[in-house]
Order: sequence, then structure tokens, then C-alpha cells
Amino acid sequence: MPRILLISSNSSARGGGERYLVYLTQGLKQVGGEVIALLSEVDYMDGWAASLSEAGAEVQRRPLVGLRSRPLRFLQAIADRAQQQAVTTACREIDPDGILVNQQYDEDGLDFIAGALAAKTAPVAGVMHMPMTATKNSRPLGRWRGKLLQRWYCRHPYHLALVSEGSRREFEQYYRYPRPTHVLHHGCAFPSETELDTAHLPSEPHAEVPTVAFLGQFVPQKNLSLLVEAWLWLRQQGVSARLLLVGDGPEREAIARVLQAAPVSAADWHIAGWQADPKAFYSAMDLYVSTSDFEGLPLSLIEVAGRGIPAIATNFNGAADVAARAPWVTVTAERTASAVGQAMQAAIAELDERKQQARDGLDAFRYYFSLERMARDTLSVMGLAAA
Repeated sequence: MPRILLISSNSSARGGGERYLVYLTQGLKQVGGEVIALLSEVDYMDGWAASLSEAGAEVQRRPLVGLRSRPLRFLQAIADRAQQQAVTTACREIDPDGILVNQQYDEDGLDFIAGALAAKTAPVAGVMHMPMTATKNSRPLGRWRGKLLQRWYCRHPYHLALVSEGSRREFEQYYRYPRPTHVLHHGCAFPSETELDTAHLPSEPHAEVPTVAFLGQFVPQKNLSLLVEAWLWLRQQGVSARLLLVGDGPEREAIARVLQAAPVSAADWHIAGWQADPKAFYSAMDLYVSTSDFEGLPLSLIEVAGRGIPAIATNFNGAADVAARAPWVTVTAERTASAVGQAMQAAIAELDERKQQARDGLDAFRYYFSLERMARDTLSVMGLAAA
């Protein structure tokens, strides 16, 4: 029974990275693993501590500083010898068979990785979700930051995995990384056959007015303004479709103002706000649309595809990985309102056929994006085997 230490990046109370750790914990437990999760004591991590504990992890809290609390970002992290020593001490006390550090992007988690490597107790792996290197050189001090990080990565040998083929290409095109990298696709907890919402695997035609939906954080990265523009373009073409947005965040008020000013009925759109358990909304979704500017491999897209809901995504990292295993998911080549709107129009016209595609391919999709497959692949990256 391998003992795996998961170290959180402590980045967000609602981030997909920590939700990934919950799923990974569930998967490792399924293959006979023992999981210890190391989290910061900051209060916004309390919810994740509860979720990880419920998933079967032994949760240990320490006074650790996450990157979001460092004004100088990774420079403070790699200079913080005290925190690195604290991580080293924790790793030696826990004495696991493998250590995995959750990295949101290329500047995140470096102090945790350095501390874990210094412990010299077990293989160390890192899972990076979004490299964030595509535009690094155009950002303030980007080239200088890139050169420093290049040296850091060369000097710290650990098993680096990225969550999609696109993320790996982006990372390797920027850094002259001296070791092989891996791709570790996420796994999700899908409902059982008895729980599955069969409204999305129907033999009957869809509702007369379909619902276009999004679920997630209302932040600039998600580019919800593009989704709204595409939906309004769709309506201008005479296509009847409702809009459902489930989530919350700093962009919510701006999105609501655009919709309120648009020449559509208030009954045609709805912002549901943040939902701790969004399952009740899946049955209302006929077409899921994600227009993010960048991603790693969004769990929300896997979750809706794994429920048989047809989906459209812009060409961010990870979109093609999902679409390759789900013909009912379409990736748009362009990030324009007309391109996304046209993809929505085509999907609505073929909605029943796409739901039938999902019906035919769902078992294979859910098997690949399963918690067990993710857990076994993760152990393999660290050179470990499941029980």
C-alpha cells in the first residue's frame, strides 16, 4: 500500500487545482493507496481540508505561505529557506513512498518542491496545470523571470507532469527542460448509472428551446464576455436558446449589465450564482460552452462531457484532449463571437445526434477519465505501483 503525500499550492478557496487533489485522493484510495495531504493553516483552505478529509486523506495543516500571499511571487518563494526547511521536516516526519506537489503554473510551488527534494525521503513529482509561458516575455520582467526559472528547473530534478498535451508543448517550447516531462490527464468522479442524468442520453428529442450553459468562476481568464456575445449573435440569427451561467466572481456585475442592456427578454437568461453542489443544474444544460482564454485541462469540461452533455470550447490547452475522446465536444479554431456562435448554431441543429454520440461513447470516455486511471498513472510517474 503506497503512502502518498500530496502538497497543495494553497492557491484558492475555489480553484480547480485543489479540487483535482480531492479527486486524486479518491483515486489513490481506490487503488489501495494511503494519502496524506499537507495544507496551509490559512482559513481559506478550511473547505479543502474538509473535502480532502472526507475523500479519505489524513490532513496535516502547517503555517505555510502560498504564492498568492507573496508580493514578489516566486522570488520570495525560492529565497524562503525557512519554509523550505519546514516542508523538508514535514516530509521526513511523514516518510511517504511518494510526494506530489500541486503547481498551478510555472512560478508556483517552487519552495514546496525544493523542500520536498531536500528531504530525500521519496520520489518527488509535480503536476503543473497551466504553464503560463505563452505570453511570459510580453509581461513585466518576463524574459528575466524566464531566465531565472530556467536555471531553477535545471537545478531541481523532479518528475514534472503537465495536465494536457497543449500544456506540455507550451512548457517545453519555452524552457529548455533537461528531463522528460509527462502528461497526466485528470480523472473525475462521475455519477453511477442510477445517478446519471438520463436527460442527456435521451431517445426523445430535446426541448423546443435549448439551454446554453457555463459553470465556473466569473474571472477574466474565462472570457465570459465572449460567451455572452456569441449567445447574442446566435439570437440575432433567429435561433431560440436560453443562457444559464452558474458561478460567481469579479466579472459577474459586468456580465449582468451587458445582458440587461441587450435586446432580449430577462426570462431568456439567468445567473445562478455560486453553487457548492451544482449537480442540480446539469439537467438544465443542453449545450455547455467554455470560452476561456487559457486553461490546463478544465475539470468542468470533463465533468459535463462525462454526463453526456454536448459541449463547445475555444482552443485552449486541454480542449483537444477532451474532444479527442468525446465526439460530442467541438473545439473552435477562432476566438470570435461569430465563430463560437456558429459552432453553437451547428450544435443546436444537431443536438439529438450529438447526444446520441454521447450515449454511444460515454462508457469509454468515463473509463479513460476515471479516478482509478488517473491514480495509476500518477503512481507510474513516480515509479510506484498500485496495491
